[in-house]
Amino acid sequence: MDTLLKVTMIVLVLAVVGCGPEKKPVGPDTEESLLLQIDQKFENPDAHYKLAKIYHSQGQWIKAEYEYNIAIGFAPLNKWPEAGLVKLYEETGKPDRAAAARDKATRTCNTDKELIMLAKALQRENLNEHAKLVYEYALTVAKNKGGIYKEMGYYYLTIGDKVRAEDAFRKSLEIRPYQPDVSAELGRMGVKVVAPEIVHQNPSGGNPANSQYEEEVLQKK
Repeated sequence: MDTLLKVTMIVLVLAVVGCGPEKKPVGPDTEESLLLQIDQKFENPDAHYKLAKIYHSQGQWIKAEYEYNIAIGFAPLNKWPEAGLVKLYEETGKPDRAAAARDKATRTCNTDKELIMLAKALQRENLNEHAKLVYEYALTVAKNKGGIYKEMGYYYLTIGDKVRAEDAFRKSLEIRPYQPDVSAELGRMGVKVVAPEIVHQNPSGGNPANSQYEEEVLQKK
């Protein structure tokens, strides 16, 4: 009898557990979930940025500005929050503050790569004029001007300015002649490009872009 009672109790327990509520699938980030993440770890730049975007879309400007700035402070290499802040100021009718935020973000860039990341983040927010100014600034300080002209070429393509795109791609090739991707873009635009002769047959790392000819051109520029 005792054995039968124990078996019955176990079956009942398993039945109760099996009938418990199912776990809900994890949904998209919400204000509530992001605030919880921040409460658990305040130095979470991704959560602050996503929360800023929510507040931004809701027109809660002060909260959005605060969260953008927190995200920037914790992740200065992530340029999306800086671009978001520039857009916030533009949308709230503060072009001077937008320009100041863009310039501040530009000054914090220490490499060509970071400047390109900032320009692309601004493009992502449809801030094309701000992106253009960052590219133009990059040309004054960049070590790899060929790379900047290349990115400017793609920038002009995205805004539909094929004339300036072609000019930027041409300038990129003048500085760095061996760029198959740039040559291909010009080819699609109907521009015939003659690839330069590679002087050093075994470039370092097996990359033709590091050939002796390429290095000499870069040093001259």
